[in-house]
Amino acid sequence: MGTGADQRFHLDQDGHSITVVRSSGGRRTELLVDGRVVAATRTPRHAPTELGGEFTEGGVPRRFTVRVGRADIPGGEPLCTLEAGGQSYLMPLLPLTPAEQWPAEPTPSPRTPAEMWARWREHRRRPPV
Repeated sequence: MGTGADQRFHLDQDGHSITVVRSSGGRRTELLVDGRVVAATRTPRHAPTELGGEFTEGGVPRRFTVRVGRADIPGGEPLCTLEAGGQSYLMPLLPLTPAEQWPAEPTPSPRTPAEMWARWREHRRRPPV
């Protein structure tokens, strides 16, 4: 995903869904907790974005901070971390639509029975290492 598309970072933490969405061009960043927007800010041009939020855990509000860095290279992906309770968690970048999903691993080419037999024989002939 380059800078022309929205970017979504997501993490499930302590039974809560935490999502960060950066708008195309990186001009606005929103923080969602359990699907509700709890914070939004204009994204600074040359500095990391910091958003704060909280969720209730056992009736006790628990504060956390999300930091979204700037991409190191043009068209690169920024680093997004969640900091809660003295711990830092990396929030993975996830595609927003099926069209943005990464391509699947290529399937190996099919082998004929003769090729498989030859590979098995070659493997059996090698002395153990």
